[in-house]
Amino acid sequence: MNYARPSPLILSKLNLHRLVSETLAFLQHQPMLHGRILENRVPTDLPNIRVDANQLSQVLMNLLLNAAQATPEGGRITVFAERVPLSESVEIRIVDTGCGIPPDVLPHVFDFFTTKRGKGTGLGLSISQTYVRSHDGEIRIDSAPNCGTTVTITLPGRQPESVHSDGAKGSEVIIQ
Repeated sequence: MNYARPSPLILSKLNLHRLVSETLAFLQHQPMLHGRILENRVPTDLPNIRVDANQLSQVLMNLLLNAAQATPEGGRITVFAERVPLSESVEIRIVDTGCGIPPDVLPHVFDFFTTKRGKGTGLGLSISQTYVRSHDGEIRIDSAPNCGTTVTITLPGRQPESVHSDGAKGSEVIIQ
């Protein structure tokens, strides 16, 4: 339902380092992440970004779980972020040392598509793309077999003020 009709954005100022730390802390206890090295390389002094925290959290969870499924024990999953030079945009990268995505599969990863036969719905990347686009952002994937995968999300530095369906303006909450 959320994919078909994503809820209106509820924007707040968010500390990205903290969101990534909390997401990694939550996920590190998942069995599929055991034996994998999780790293938060988001600078603590990165300026707050204005996003829908629930949607961005879901995107990070989807991408980190996909990375975990593709990364063998002893592998590494790292989250980076930085300001885009000469822009107010922020770029978030999730990099894994996993098996990579074959070139014939890569063009289809944002469709309702799965290679996990019986273990996935194929919705994770599609929903992630919808959420990123709802922020006027972009998501792209660079990958090669046996070379790992990098997912890059670019979000604009300024988001319009959120408006609820009743026309009331959304409130801002600073999460640090």
